[in-house]
Amino acid sequence: MPRRSALPTPYHRLATLRPAWSAWSKPLLTLGSAFVAYVLLASVLLVLVILVLALLPGVNIALGVTSGDPRSGLDVLLALAMGALWLPAGMVGVRVGGWRPLGPTWSVAARLRRELLRPAGLRGAAAGGIVVVAASLAGAIAGGGADGAGAGATLPQLLLIALIVVVLAPLQAAGLELALRGVVLQALGTWLRRPLVPVLSATALALVGRELSAPVLLPALALALCAAVLAWKSGGLELPITLTFMITALTALVSAAGAGTGAGAGAAALNAGAAAPGTSAAALAATAAGAEQAALAGGIAAAVALLLVTAALCALIGRREGVRPLEAVGRPANAPVPEAVPF
Repeated sequence: MPRRSALPTPYHRLATLRPAWSAWSKPLLTLGSAFVAYVLLASVLLVLVILVLALLPGVNIALGVTSGDPRSGLDVLLALAMGALWLPAGMVGVRVGGWRPLGPTWSVAARLRRELLRPAGLRGAAAGGIVVVAASLAGAIAGGGADGAGAGATLPQLLLIALIVVVLAPLQAAGLELALRGVVLQALGTWLRRPLVPVLSATALALVGRELSAPVLLPALALALCAAVLAWKSGGLELPITLTFMITALTALVSAAGAGTGAGAGAAALNAGAAAPGTSAAALAATAAGAEQAALAGGIAAAVALLLVTAALCALIGRREGVRPLEAVGRPANAPVPEAVPF
């Protein structure tokens, strides 16, 4: 039986519950396995998409499959599908690389806490809605893209995008939080007791595979930081998943409906910040003249709103769970250690 501390185990340290899970090489194997699995899955997906498009009559695939147009169902479909692949990739990283059960990666309860899904869903939805409204309003006030008015998606396009978002956005949100927040936090938490470096490392991953411009990077870094903090503070991924899902879903619809307007540009900046790394959605599409100012205003407003709603959510979690501001919800010391994965 592994030794247990008398103190609760925070989320980022759950990989240390068993000595076999916390060997010095396990974090490297976990991260490496997740990355390799994602590359393989993404390669298969891209090849299949190219083959399908090549067989369809009248389809031009010379533009690199997609162009990042928020009004294009194909663009939205491929970007969200690429993001959703992080879900199986993260699972492979934990089970194959870390050789441990997936449960502790979801939460300190060693499972997805279904009893928290409804309250977490409501809070995450409300927080995400506030952030999207802030980005859209800031973009509309800053203006830009006036000469592109009326260039938004048509009703059939919006209905198609809404259908795609309903199906794939939850999978992308779960995948990004599992692989880029949960796996990273617990991999580095194997070596480090304090959460600061793991949280900052998970935040820094937002710089990879994304447009390196202020309108995109500000909300991307803010969302990654807030999701990592919420995962640590709440002891699980339920709240970060709902927050990321709501932002992804709403910004996909608003940026498509408002393409060519200031509100659309502001939402598009947040959408690019929330998108999966390396996808066409992780960069701002070509916009009308002057929309850069609206996108920057939207990105700044989204980043500020994310920090404010995260502070409010952390205060709410602390009051509900009885933990101090710099303490997190942890796994009780007397809770049984999750079963090891059999060899």
